[in-house]
Amino acid sequence: MDLVSKARELGIEISKSDKFIEYKNLYNQVYKDEKNKEMIDDFRKKVVDYQLNYANKGKESEEELKKLENLQNIMMMNQDLGKFLIAETNFSIELKDIYEAIEKELELE
Repeated sequence: MDLVSKARELGIEISKSDKFIEYKNLYNQVYKDEKNKEMIDDFRKKVVDYQLNYANKGKESEEELKKLENLQNIMMMNQDLGKFLIAETNFSIELKDIYEAIEKELELE
């Protein structure tokens, strides 16, 4: 059994899933608009910065978390961005579930 081939097959099946197709279509739609693209890229950068800061300091910044929540709420008011963010979350959850299913089979004990 060639594991890389199996992984490619899994990738093909994932790319055919409703959640991925919806995410991909909304991604392409949202990223056509430069303003939307900038908002998403800026939000993602701020999330990564927040996560790195949390990892380095070992504590949350309530102020920074509130800023991220407010920015996310503003983005959700834009219908296209809101749909995209929801689709992205749904697809991410599906990938997490797939990863957990694989990981469960790899337990050492």
